[in-house]
Amino acid sequence: MKRMICVCLLSTLLVVACKKKEQPVAELGKSVSEAAKMASCGREIVTDKPVKAGETGIILPVGTKLCITTDNLEVRVELPNGYAFLSKEMSMTERALPVFATYACYCSVVNNACQVFYAEGLGFGCLQSSCTGACTGKFTYKGYSVDRVINLADKTSFFSLVEIQEEIRNITKDVSPLETYGKFSLLGVSFFFVQDEKTFLEKATCDCEGTQACKLKVVNLPLRSGEEAAKKIYFCEGGCNGCELTIN
Repeated sequence: MKRMICVCLLSTLLVVACKKKEQPVAELGKSVSEAAKMASCGREIVTDKPVKAGETGIILPVGTKLCITTDNLEVRVELPNGYAFLSKEMSMTERALPVFATYACYCSVVNNACQVFYAEGLGFGCLQSSCTGACTGKFTYKGYSVDRVINLADKTSFFSLVEIQEEIRNITKDVSPLETYGKFSLLGVSFFFVQDEKTFLEKATCDCEGTQACKLKVVNLPLRSGEEAAKKIYFCEGGCNGCELTIN
């Protein structure tokens, strides 16, 4: 009899213990599901025209994918091929350019929230929501502030950016003055740093499947104090596949 009572008690305890173990798991699954639901897209858009992103000054290109979350707290952005986000806070030599970023609005009053909105033809910006102060919208990527969108396919515009020119100076600063030219790459875009144009131009070729679409182009880096002549970079650009500068 005592043995039967012990067995019954032990069984009861095991059932109770199992229920206690199962409860947190069920609650965890529920919370994860709710979090996923909150983070899901309430509205998805692929832009068919350039979109201005609030007061950031950033213009998103055609083909950008927008995900406006169901809680209207952020817009997740994916750029089309050939475009990337640029952040002054991130070292160019230590990263690949991101094609994803998040636009959100921040309230100047602590513990108050702003919401984002999107209107076709107007772009997106900030709504006060529960914010009693000022709402400011900005792009971020992994906590870094995003400053602009760049077109990697448009090499002339790419190499004309002040940030890019400064980085070219950094990666070519140790090149010997006696070196006539050298090939470099920045963010996956190749170019030649040239110090002896005559020798370089005798050997440089832009060829794209035998067509004339691929052209040799040059960008002069701004002249600095103490420099006798502007430093130059050369590259090939054109509307064909495989448009790259080669040396014969």
